[in-house]
Amino acid sequence: MSDKFEQKKQNNLTKIDFKNKIKQAPEDEFISKSEVHSILSRNFGRISSTWFKFISNWNYNAYKTFHDMDKYLILVYLIQKSLRHYADIFVIYSEQNFYSKPFFEIEKINLIEISQELEIPKETVRRKINEMNNEGILVRKGKKITITMSAFQTQRPRHSIKALSIFLSNVTKYLATEDWFGPPVKATDIEDFMRDNFTLVWRFFFRLKIPMLIRQRKFHGDLETFVVAGTVFVNHMHRLKEIFKNNPIIMDKGNDNDLGEASYHEWLKIAIFTKEKIVGVNASSISEISGIPRATVIRKLRQIEKKEILHKEDNLYTLGRHYKKNIKNLEKVFIENQIDLCRFIATFFELYKNKKLKS
Repeated sequence: MSDKFEQKKQNNLTKIDFKNKIKQAPEDEFISKSEVHSILSRNFGRISSTWFKFISNWNYNAYKTFHDMDKYLILVYLIQKSLRHYADIFVIYSEQNFYSKPFFEIEKINLIEISQELEIPKETVRRKINEMNNEGILVRKGKKITITMSAFQTQRPRHSIKALSIFLSNVTKYLATEDWFGPPVKATDIEDFMRDNFTLVWRFFFRLKIPMLIRQRKFHGDLETFVVAGTVFVNHMHRLKEIFKNNPIIMDKGNDNDLGEASYHEWLKIAIFTKEKIVGVNASSISEISGIPRATVIRKLRQIEKKEILHKEDNLYTLGRHYKKNIKNLEKVFIENQIDLCRFIATFFELYKNKKLKS
């Protein structure tokens, strides 16, 4: 079944059993997604720096692979099919074992399905797959696609696993304020677990990441524009956090019923409409951070300016009140991403605390 049509449960994620192929752990070992969301939304200003750093590094590596974010998204979509297959039959490979495989076959690939799920035009999908076929990244014969060793090594998240482990470890500092979670978890322990259970963990990571990219592509028009705008956003958040470092900007106005979204909304409003003087970032720096050529960055910035999303002053870019016209759509994207992120975090630590997996 496609991830796009998987049911998004808003309550406890206590049914991660892959159609009853995993024996459920005791109830007290499972984690409430709503509680995770409430805690992290209230503390998002504190955990945002490591999350945005991870996203920035992931985007940089993704663009560097093909210099084409859509092509990379299609490759990720194909690889996650293999991860989902292993999860369905409850086979778990470590990172080392998974990336030592010579190939993986996907039978009866449907270009229309890829197009609909990724919201990329069918002809674009066909062209990108043919390009990867010519580059030896994959082999396409009729409706069958074989993902080659080159594809696996191209996509291998060598650095992303470590960066994601650091973020998740930071998250446990706040989850550990509740008795049901237990003590904080070291990044090295999370990294070891992630590498040992790679296909299972990364299957859920892709279930988080792919919809995020689809939303951002829809909002910004294309993924390169998202990376450029996102770089400005991350710089803005970093500068703002420095200003508020002794006065956290998250307001504790949420409650358990709204999953903490009131707190997150408050954080987003302060971030965008702050009257504090924020030092912006120029096109050259955006190019260096994102890996996108400076000429392309300048063209994307001009497109974004026309939508009145960014504020430009002395050739430096920040967020600003120009975002006001887009705040509702932006907030929708961010809150949906926030829900999926908390869902992934809850799922990950359910797996991490599963004695059977840890043994």
